Amino acid sequence: MKFTENNVIAYFQPILCAATKKIYSYEILGRYIDSAGKIKSLGGFFSDAGTTHEEALRVDRIVRRKALEKYAQEKRTEYLFINIRLAWLDNFTDKPEEMPTIQWINELGIDAGRIVIEITEEEFNAGDEHSNILSFYKNAGCRIALDDYGKNASNIDRLAWLQPDIIKINIDYVHKSEKSYHYREYLKSLAAFAEAVGIEVLYEGIETRKQLEICMSSRGRLFQGYLIAYPQESMINADVNHNIFSVSADDSYHKQYKSLMQAESQKKYIDAKIEKFVTENPDFYLSNKDIDTYLFDLCRELPEVLRIYLCGIHGEQITCNFEWNSERLENNDYLGNNWAWRGFFKEAMEIFISGRKSGLSSAYRDFTTKERIYTYFYALDNDIFLFADIKRKRIDFSPQEYKLT
Repeated sequence: MKFTENNVIAYFQPILCAATKKIYSYEILGRYIDSAGKIKSLGGFFSDAGTTHEEALRVDRIVRRKALEKYAQEKRTEYLFINIRLAWLDNFTDKPEEMPTIQWINELGIDAGRIVIEITEEEFNAGDEHSNILSFYKNAGCRIALDDYGKNASNIDRLAWLQPDIIKINIDYVHKSEKSYHYREYLKSLAAFAEAVGIEVLYEGIETRKQLEICMSSRGRLFQGYLIAYPQESMINADVNHNIFSVSADDSYHKQYKSLMQAESQKKYIDAKIEKFVTENPDFYLSNKDIDTYLFDLCRELPEVLRIYLCGIHGEQITCNFEWNSERLENNDYLGNNWAWRGFFKEAMEIFISGRKSGLSSAYRDFTTKERIYTYFYALDNDIFLFADIKRKRIDFSPQEYKLT
């Protein structure tokens, strides 16, 4: 089928923002009207290996031009994502001001600051050949997004060179996160990394409620997918599932709040047992001769924990581990190991330096068992600290009911 100005049209898929629960932007998607009058996607055309570079560029420009015209006609102010292949820009490396997109934006009176140039991560190769063009986009006020982040050969060099404003997480990661905690944890790590370097995260391809909840718990800002909104012909009164998005956002917050409250209850529960033991056995940790006996006794008082041990202020472990394993107390020799490099030890030091006597780390997975655990820490004095690893949700008690008001 021959694609022309008459049968090629632009569609727009809404992207929602967690901060406002409103439409943040639209992504331009190509569509065509077939001989039967049905609207179909141009995705297969663009991904077909038989489609020439020139033909793909010609059709894409039709879509792009029509999308920008409609954006201006409908007087939109949301951001607009435009997919552009870097290869299409080769002819403008020495004359970026002549790029059609920039010319159309100026001609139609569109604020360049509302345009997001989306580059596919798979096609991107760090180098100087396109730096002039991308700098021109940025200097014009456009934002840069890196699409399909994580697909194939993802690479920090690409990210550092491009310095995008937004990364769109590869759809496969979102879908696989439903069945694998490895992908769920990776989504969280990507969001944490992006936040640390000032990049916004967009999760695309969300098709189920569970995927949406996983992405929201991973702390990204932007969300896109059929569950939220299908691509549509107009941006006016866009059909968006605001209800499921809003409910999922609220549920995500409530779960996070409940988890924090449960963790605090766990901490207070262990605090009470430790305080009682220390009161009955003052300065037990200063007795080198009997310290193992005391820790055995303390571990028996805390069947809720996986292991306990003592550390010095610089991270060195000054006792063995005392562990519960298959209901039997075991002594595993980790004496002399240093844990200053571990995240939980840094969190502990932050707590102690602030003047608090005890705390609970963020949840993480144990290297050996892969179980999700917390590490509890308690300052016995200024130089000696007790650590206890707690299996998440292992404690059987009735915590105070916390309610949001």
